[in-house]
Amino acid sequence: MSSTSSPNRPDEPVPKSATDAAILKIGHVASIVGVSTARIRLWEQERLITPLRTESGQRMYSMQDVKRLEKIRKLLESRSMTVVGIRQALDGDVEDDAPPAEDDIGAIGARVKELRRRNRMSLRDLSQEIAVSPSALSAFERGLSKPSIGRITQIAHALGTTTPELLGMPASEDRMIVRADEREVLPLEAEGVRIENLYQSSTVLQSQMVTIEPGFGSGEPMTHAGEEFLTVVAGSVEIVLDGVETVSLATGDSMTFPSTRPHTYANHGTVTARVVWVNTPPTF
Repeated sequence: MSSTSSPNRPDEPVPKSATDAAILKIGHVASIVGVSTARIRLWEQERLITPLRTESGQRMYSMQDVKRLEKIRKLLESRSMTVVGIRQALDGDVEDDAPPAEDDIGAIGARVKELRRRNRMSLRDLSQEIAVSPSALSAFERGLSKPSIGRITQIAHALGTTTPELLGMPASEDRMIVRADEREVLPLEAEGVRIENLYQSSTVLQSQMVTIEPGFGSGEPMTHAGEEFLTVVAGSVEIVLDGVETVSLATGDSMTFPSTRPHTYANHGTVTARVVWVNTPPTF
Protein backbone atom coordinates (compact mmCIF):
# COMPACT_ATOMS: atom_id res chain seq x y z
CA MET A 1 0.00 0.00 0.00
CA SER A 2 1.59 3.24 -1.12
CA SER A 3 1.68 6.33 1.05
CA THR A 4 1.59 9.97 0.05
CA SER A 5 2.74 12.97 2.04
CA SER A 6 -0.11 15.10 3.25
CA PRO A 7 0.13 18.88 2.76
CA ASN A 8 0.17 21.24 5.69
CA ARG A 9 -3.25 22.09 7.00
CA PRO A 10 -4.39 25.64 6.15
CA ASP A 11 -4.12 26.70 9.78
CA GLU A 12 -0.54 25.47 10.20
CA PRO A 13 2.32 27.92 9.41
CA VAL A 14 5.09 26.59 7.19
CA PRO A 15 8.52 26.91 8.85
CA LYS A 16 11.47 28.28 6.89
CA SER A 17 14.12 26.83 9.23
CA ALA A 18 14.42 25.19 12.64
CA THR A 19 14.80 28.50 14.47
CA ASP A 20 12.13 30.21 12.36
CA ALA A 21 9.56 27.47 12.87
CA ALA A 22 6.56 28.92 14.72
CA ILE A 23 5.73 25.89 16.82
CA LEU A 24 5.38 27.26 20.36
CA LYS A 25 2.11 28.37 21.92
CA ILE A 26 1.87 31.45 24.12
CA GLY A 27 1.59 29.51 27.39
CA HIS A 28 4.80 27.60 26.69
CA VAL A 29 6.61 30.76 25.61
CA ALA A 30 5.49 32.60 28.76
CA SER A 31 7.00 29.88 30.95
CA ILE A 32 10.29 30.00 29.02
CA VAL A 33 10.60 33.80 29.19
CA GLY A 34 9.38 33.97 32.79
CA VAL A 35 6.45 36.34 32.30
CA SER A 36 2.67 36.02 32.15
CA THR A 37 0.75 35.45 28.93
CA ALA A 38 -1.05 38.74 29.59
CA ARG A 39 2.28 40.56 29.55
CA ILE A 40 3.23 39.01 26.21
CA ARG A 41 -0.12 40.11 24.77
CA LEU A 42 0.56 43.63 26.09
CA TRP A 43 3.96 43.66 24.37
CA GLU A 44 2.20 42.64 21.18
CA GLN A 45 -0.21 45.58 21.56
CA GLU A 46 2.81 47.86 22.01
CA ARG A 47 4.26 46.43 18.77
CA LEU A 48 7.33 44.96 20.44
CA ILE A 49 6.60 41.47 19.11
CA THR A 50 4.51 40.20 16.19
CA PRO A 51 3.85 36.46 16.40
CA LEU A 52 2.66 34.37 13.49
CA ARG A 53 -1.04 33.51 13.62
CA THR A 54 -2.83 30.51 12.22
CA GLU A 55 -5.99 30.96 10.17
CA SER A 56 -7.95 30.25 13.33
CA GLY A 57 -6.19 33.17 15.06
CA GLN A 58 -3.93 31.18 17.38
CA ARG A 59 -0.58 32.78 18.21
CA MET A 60 2.48 30.70 17.36
CA TYR A 61 6.05 31.60 18.29
CA SER A 62 9.48 30.59 17.01
CA MET A 63 12.70 30.34 19.01
CA GLN A 64 13.73 33.65 17.41
CA ASP A 65 10.57 35.17 18.90
CA VAL A 66 11.51 33.72 22.30
CA LYS A 67 14.96 35.33 22.12
CA ARG A 68 13.35 38.67 21.22
CA LEU A 69 10.92 38.37 24.14
CA GLU A 70 13.79 37.66 26.53
CA LYS A 71 15.56 40.82 25.31
CA ILE A 72 12.35 42.82 25.78
CA ARG A 73 11.98 41.55 29.34
CA LYS A 74 15.58 42.44 30.24
CA LEU A 75 15.35 45.92 28.71
CA LEU A 76 12.07 46.68 30.49
CA GLU A 77 13.43 45.40 33.80
CA SER A 78 16.43 47.72 33.46
CA ARG A 79 13.98 50.68 33.37
CA SER A 80 16.48 52.55 31.20
CA MET A 81 14.50 52.73 27.96
CA THR A 82 11.01 53.65 26.84
CA VAL A 83 8.84 51.27 24.84
CA VAL A 84 9.60 53.35 21.73
CA GLY A 85 13.33 53.10 22.42
CA ILE A 86 13.16 49.33 22.93
CA ARG A 87 11.17 48.88 19.73
CA GLN A 88 13.67 50.87 17.69
CA ALA A 89 16.66 49.22 19.35
CA LEU A 90 15.32 45.73 18.58
CA ASP A 91 14.54 46.70 15.01
CA GLY A 92 17.97 48.30 14.56
CA ASP A 93 16.39 51.67 13.86
CA VAL A 94 18.04 53.95 16.41
CA GLU A 95 19.45 56.87 14.43
CA ASP A 96 20.92 60.08 15.83
CA ASP A 97 18.50 62.13 13.74
CA ALA A 98 15.42 60.07 14.64
CA PRO A 99 12.42 62.22 15.61
CA PRO A 100 11.42 62.50 19.29
CA ALA A 101 9.03 59.87 20.62
CA GLU A 102 5.36 60.85 20.76
CA ASP A 103 4.98 60.62 24.55
CA ASP A 104 5.76 62.52 27.76
CA ILE A 105 9.38 61.38 27.82
CA GLY A 106 9.77 62.50 24.20
CA ALA A 107 8.35 65.93 25.07
CA ILE A 108 10.68 66.29 28.06
CA GLY A 109 13.65 65.26 25.93
CA ALA A 110 12.70 67.86 23.33
CA ARG A 111 12.60 70.54 26.04
CA VAL A 112 16.07 69.49 27.23
CA LYS A 113 17.39 69.85 23.69
CA GLU A 114 15.74 73.27 23.30
CA LEU A 115 17.12 74.55 26.62
CA ARG A 116 20.56 73.11 25.89
CA ARG A 117 20.72 74.94 22.58
CA ARG A 118 19.34 78.12 24.15
CA ASN A 119 22.21 77.95 26.67
CA ARG A 120 24.60 77.35 23.76
CA MET A 121 25.70 74.01 25.16
CA SER A 122 26.72 71.09 22.99
CA LEU A 123 25.73 67.52 23.76
CA ARG A 124 29.25 66.99 25.05
CA ASP A 125 29.08 70.09 27.28
CA LEU A 126 25.88 68.99 29.01
CA SER A 127 26.88 65.32 29.17
CA GLN A 128 30.12 66.27 30.96
CA GLU A 129 28.15 68.46 33.37
CA ILE A 130 25.92 65.55 34.44
CA ALA A 131 28.48 62.75 33.97
CA VAL A 132 26.78 60.73 31.23
CA SER A 133 27.88 59.84 27.72
CA PRO A 134 26.79 62.09 24.82
CA SER A 135 25.04 59.11 23.22
CA ALA A 136 22.98 58.48 26.39
CA LEU A 137 21.98 62.15 26.55
CA SER A 138 21.10 62.12 22.85
CA ALA A 139 18.88 59.07 23.38
CA PHE A 140 17.03 60.90 26.16
CA GLU A 141 16.56 64.02 24.04
CA ARG A 142 14.96 61.82 21.37
CA GLY A 143 12.68 60.09 23.87
CA LEU A 144 14.39 56.71 23.52
CA SER A 145 15.59 56.36 27.11
CA LYS A 146 13.98 56.99 30.48
CA PRO A 147 16.34 58.60 33.03
CA SER A 148 15.86 58.38 36.77
CA ILE A 149 14.47 61.17 38.95
CA GLY A 150 17.99 61.99 40.10
CA ARG A 151 19.24 62.31 36.52
CA ILE A 152 16.32 64.55 35.47
CA THR A 153 17.06 66.80 38.45
CA GLN A 154 20.75 66.95 37.49
CA ILE A 155 19.80 67.98 33.95
CA ALA A 156 17.40 70.66 35.20
CA HIS A 157 20.02 72.25 37.45
CA ALA A 158 22.70 72.09 34.74
CA LEU A 159 20.34 73.97 32.42
CA GLY A 160 19.51 76.58 35.06
CA THR A 161 15.89 75.56 35.58
CA THR A 162 13.80 73.55 38.04
CA THR A 163 12.51 70.02 37.65
CA PRO A 164 8.81 71.07 37.34
CA GLU A 165 9.73 73.63 34.67
CA LEU A 166 11.78 71.05 32.78
CA LEU A 167 8.84 68.65 32.96
CA GLY A 168 6.62 71.29 31.37
CA MET A 169 4.26 71.74 34.30
CA PRO A 170 2.12 74.85 33.68
CA ALA A 171 2.14 77.68 36.18
CA SER A 172 -0.89 77.52 38.46
CA GLU A 173 -2.91 80.25 40.09
CA ASP A 174 -1.77 80.94 43.66
CA ARG A 175 -3.89 79.14 46.25
CA MET A 176 -3.47 79.00 50.01
CA ILE A 177 -5.13 75.57 50.36
CA VAL A 178 -4.51 72.45 48.26
CA ARG A 179 -6.99 69.63 48.82
CA ALA A 180 -5.78 66.02 48.75
CA ASP A 181 -7.52 65.36 45.43
CA GLU A 182 -6.18 68.58 43.86
CA ARG A 183 -2.45 67.90 44.12
CA GLU A 184 -0.37 68.33 40.97
CA VAL A 185 1.61 65.19 40.09
CA LEU A 186 5.03 65.61 38.51
CA PRO A 187 4.97 63.78 35.13
CA LEU A 188 8.22 61.93 35.76
CA GLU A 189 7.20 58.55 34.33
CA ALA A 190 9.56 57.08 36.93
CA GLU A 191 8.48 53.59 37.86
CA GLY A 192 7.85 53.11 41.56
CA VAL A 193 8.02 56.80 42.54
CA ARG A 194 5.21 59.38 42.60
CA ILE A 195 5.76 63.03 43.54
CA GLU A 196 2.83 65.34 44.33
CA ASN A 197 3.06 69.06 45.03
CA LEU A 198 1.53 70.04 48.37
CA TYR A 199 1.63 73.74 47.51
CA GLN A 200 0.24 75.96 44.77
CA SER A 201 1.62 79.40 45.47
CA SER A 202 4.68 81.59 45.06
CA THR A 203 6.61 80.41 48.09
CA VAL A 204 10.20 79.78 49.14
CA LEU A 205 9.09 76.42 50.59
CA GLN A 206 8.63 73.64 48.04
CA SER A 207 6.63 70.95 49.84
CA GLN A 208 5.90 67.60 48.22
CA MET A 209 4.49 64.18 49.02
CA VAL A 210 6.88 61.52 47.74
CA THR A 211 5.46 57.99 47.47
CA ILE A 212 8.05 55.25 46.98
CA GLU A 213 7.19 51.63 46.25
CA PRO A 214 9.38 48.83 47.70
CA GLY A 215 12.56 48.35 45.71
CA PHE A 216 12.52 51.78 44.07
CA GLY A 217 14.17 55.15 44.65
CA SER A 218 15.69 58.28 43.15
CA GLY A 219 18.59 56.70 41.26
CA GLU A 220 21.55 59.02 40.63
CA PRO A 221 22.63 61.46 43.39
CA MET A 222 21.07 64.93 43.39
CA THR A 223 22.80 68.11 44.51
CA HIS A 224 21.72 71.75 44.36
CA ALA A 225 21.61 74.93 46.42
CA GLY A 226 19.37 75.14 49.48
CA GLU A 227 18.20 73.04 52.41
CA GLU A 228 15.87 70.06 52.77
CA PHE A 229 13.55 68.75 55.45
CA LEU A 230 11.66 65.48 55.32
CA THR A 231 9.48 63.40 57.58
CA VAL A 232 8.38 59.83 56.94
CA VAL A 233 4.62 59.44 57.33
CA ALA A 234 4.41 55.78 56.26
CA GLY A 235 6.86 52.93 55.73
CA SER A 236 10.61 53.50 55.82
CA VAL A 237 13.28 55.06 53.60
CA GLU A 238 17.04 55.08 53.34
CA ILE A 239 18.88 58.34 52.63
CA VAL A 240 22.49 58.24 51.39
CA LEU A 241 24.57 61.43 51.68
CA ASP A 242 27.85 61.99 49.83
CA GLY A 243 27.66 58.39 48.62
CA VAL A 244 28.95 57.09 51.97
CA GLU A 245 26.71 58.16 54.86
CA THR A 246 23.57 56.04 55.12
CA VAL A 247 20.60 57.09 57.26
CA SER A 248 17.63 54.77 57.82
CA LEU A 249 14.35 56.50 58.66
CA ALA A 250 11.22 54.79 59.97
CA THR A 251 7.66 56.10 60.21
CA GLY A 252 7.65 59.32 62.24
CA ASP A 253 11.37 60.03 61.78
CA SER A 254 12.52 63.38 60.37
CA MET A 255 15.72 64.71 58.85
CA THR A 256 17.28 68.02 57.76
CA PHE A 257 20.37 68.44 55.57
CA PRO A 258 21.96 70.92 53.14
CA SER A 259 20.99 70.23 49.53
CA THR A 260 24.60 70.81 48.46
CA ARG A 261 25.42 67.32 49.77
CA PRO A 262 24.86 64.71 47.03
CA HIS A 263 21.86 62.67 48.15
CA THR A 264 19.70 59.75 47.09
CA TYR A 265 16.71 57.98 48.59
CA ALA A 266 15.32 54.46 48.31
CA ASN A 267 12.71 52.19 49.84
CA HIS A 268 14.34 48.90 50.83
CA GLY A 269 11.34 47.86 52.91
CA THR A 270 8.36 45.69 52.05
CA VAL A 271 5.61 48.32 52.20
CA THR A 272 4.97 51.58 50.35
CA ALA A 273 6.76 54.58 51.88
CA ARG A 274 5.28 58.07 51.97
CA VAL A 275 7.45 61.08 52.77
CA VAL A 276 6.62 64.76 53.18
CA TRP A 277 9.62 66.51 51.63
CA VAL A 278 10.38 70.24 51.75
CA ASN A 279 13.02 72.06 49.67
CA THR A 280 14.00 75.69 50.03
CA PRO A 281 14.40 77.50 47.74
CA PRO A 282 12.17 75.65 45.22
CA THR A 283 14.58 73.74 43.00
CA PHE A 284 13.15 70.27 42.51
